[in-house]
Amino acid sequence: MNEIQEKLLAFHCPRWEELPDVELYVDQMVSYIERHLSVLDIEQEGHFITASMINNYVKMKLIPAPVKKKYGIRQLARLIVVCSLKRDFSISELFKMMSIELARFENRIIYNLFCEEMERTIRHVFLGEQIAPPGPTSEEAIVRAVMTAFANKLYAHCIIRTCAEQSDAELPAGGRE
Repeated sequence: MNEIQEKLLAFHCPRWEELPDVELYVDQMVSYIERHLSVLDIEQEGHFITASMINNYVKMKLIPAPVKKKYGIRQLARLIVVCSLKRDFSISELFKMMSIELARFENRIIYNLFCEEMERTIRHVFLGEQIAPPGPTSEEAIVRAVMTAFANKLYAHCIIRTCAEQSDAELPAGGRE
């Protein structure tokens, strides 16, 4: 197992109760999300979020607008979900999913389910750990399906990166360009 896979298996998505209970300015939101989600950037594509992205998500109504330039726990939780999944799902798909989920569950409950499923499906995909079928609700089935797609894509990126690194290491010194 390589270092990236070890970091992914140790990944902990902060639960609702662990999120800051004070309102944050946009730069603090960016810093918090980058610090907690950077391990998911396997391809090292760069920032998960910028201040301008947050402003665009507000305009698209993906997250509620700040109050006096400060964001609360609900906006932070939504941004963690969006930033985790935006490379795998379109913004309109995320909007639909969040609309369905948040309409039926309290934000705290569905956000914690998201975090648990993220960690559970990463372990399932990378280690083959068994997981129980999703609960009887369509909300749980949606979260499981989304997180399974997410974890499988992470796994594919890890395999591709590992194979590319091995191929580079096997090339003679003059063969690299």
